Amino acid sequence: MIDAIAQFFGVVLSFIYEYIPNFGIAIIIMTILVKLVTFPLNNKQIQSAKRMQLMQPEMKKIQEKYKDDKEKQNKAMTEFMQENNINPLAGCLPLLVQFPILIGIFRLLREANAFLDMDKISPYLFPNAAVESLKINLLELPYVTGSEGFSLEGILSQVGVLYLFPLIAGATTYLYSKMSTPAEGSQKMMLYMMPAMITVFSFSFPIGLVIYWTMNNLFSIGQHLFISKMDRSNEKDKENSVTDRKTEAKKKAKTLQKDNENNGNGKEEDKMKGKSSKKKGTKGKGKK
Repeated sequence: MIDAIAQFFGVVLSFIYEYIPNFGIAIIIMTILVKLVTFPLNNKQIQSAKRMQLMQPEMKKIQEKYKDDKEKQNKAMTEFMQENNINPLAGCLPLLVQFPILIGIFRLLREANAFLDMDKISPYLFPNAAVESLKINLLELPYVTGSEGFSLEGILSQVGVLYLFPLIAGATTYLYSKMSTPAEGSQKMMLYMMPAMITVFSFSFPIGLVIYWTMNNLFSIGQHLFISKMDRSNEKDKENSVTDRKTEAKKKAKTLQKDNENNGNGKEEDKMKGKSSKKKGTKGKGKK
């Protein structure tokens, strides 16, 4: 299965490279295509995470109420989730889909000769760079290598470039985790553990895979911000709609009140006119 996924993305990557002959940009475009395909799943994950965050106070109350009886606690929690249409597995589905894709791309870049025609593809991010340290091979691992070993000159010339990729991968993982994961309890620990693990692991990944992971994080952050903005916009529209309905109701009430007052004043005037005409009639009879 992994070989099939790697083969598929090898075809996609080769196709993109034919039109845009830069390996790094081709990987970024492939990342965009993957994000577009998985957009609905990621959307569900984000919505599920937001609902879980909103329901955290109520869930804490249930946990506190049945803290001495785990069976009742689990039953109450299940009923609460069913009543509020919360699926705890909804947030895991996109991750399950992303994992084989990630492994497939890892296999593709780790064994590029098996899945790509490297005679036609240049694996460098900046193939025409004049500075040697900028000729970054995206199929190599981001650590200092060379016949000179770990010399100070080699470290200073490469650390600023190669070590930057794992650090950015860890930073973007932290930002996305902070946005999508409630920082409470064991989840708070994962907020820091996951980025640290990704940073360490990235040193043993091909740089191309680190770029894929970083861009995936950035697009996920963008998607999260977009969905949050849309939700806020919808909430404002609802609030404005409620306000408009209240204002309209007040206007109708005022209009009705004025109409009633006018009708009341009209009746009073009619009564006064009636009394006045009666008095005149009485006076006329008296004169006769």
